[in-house]
Amino acid sequence: MNNYQALVICAALAYASPAAAAEYFAVTPSGSAETFFQQEPKAVIGLLSSRCIDAKWSLISSSETELVCEAPLSTGQSILGQMLMGNSYSTPPRRFFRYNVASVNGVSRVQASGWMELQMAFGQTRRTDFDGPEFQNSAISFMMGAGGKLPRGTMFPNHVMMGLQGKNTPMGSHAGLYITSVDAGGPAESAGLVSGDIIIRIGSKRLKSPDDWLDATASVTKNATYPVEVVRDGKPKTVTLARAFRPAISEEVAPIAVAPPAVSPDPAATPPPSLADEMAKLAKLKADGVLSEAEFQAAKAKLLK
Repeated sequence: MNNYQALVICAALAYASPAAAAEYFAVTPSGSAETFFQQEPKAVIGLLSSRCIDAKWSLISSSETELVCEAPLSTGQSILGQMLMGNSYSTPPRRFFRYNVASVNGVSRVQASGWMELQMAFGQTRRTDFDGPEFQNSAISFMMGAGGKLPRGTMFPNHVMMGLQGKNTPMGSHAGLYITSVDAGGPAESAGLVSGDIIIRIGSKRLKSPDDWLDATASVTKNATYPVEVVRDGKPKTVTLARAFRPAISEEVAPIAVAPPAVSPDPAATPPPSLADEMAKLAKLKADGVLSEAEFQAAKAKLLK
């Protein structure tokens, strides 16, 4: 298989996710698709297993430090994979993702890898590993969806930060991003964008689907400013944003603080009641009519022995 075929497979058959794009979104210090979890490895395997189940993937194998899931291919993906990797005599391709977990300073470091494989007519296994930004962006997004956090030193050099939050909204045959909030002092606020605006174009890229967001924000990194077209009150409006990038991750992922087990009081350490306390109890019992004078005197004499 040549490099072009491998590239096509990685782009088309890795995670099906809006995080896929032509540029790396989060560049980790190791350069790998990795995140850190606050929990211990055994708990992390459980979180990732649940995430795979939610995605309707099959759990192939699991241990305290490794999880392998199989993600089913659509009919189109299966045909494409078989066409690029095998032939009419090969088995349909299968897609797998592996998560390796290591314990580091009380937290768990998880690296993801993925591949597709099929068997040829005479039993040979042909395999293609996933790589590149399409795989890494989606793998990191998948792990963060299970609770993973990016490691300290992760950088974001390939996509501009606009300083807003939004949600996808259909715009006829195209897509838009409905702005739900704008960060104070950020590029969006400085340019005059407000909640309720709908972004339909970034630079020269019209948003045709939610998947276009990362590619659009990567296309405007070369210039100091870039235009953004929005729809406000039903009318188009273009504003100019200053280029800005997300700051690098500066905080270490810390383990979850575990409360110490509750300590039961030691009965032997509890001091016995004083003579004065016991005498006061007897006096109250007598005053309440529970003890007669004779009973009170007998109990009092017993205490004073």
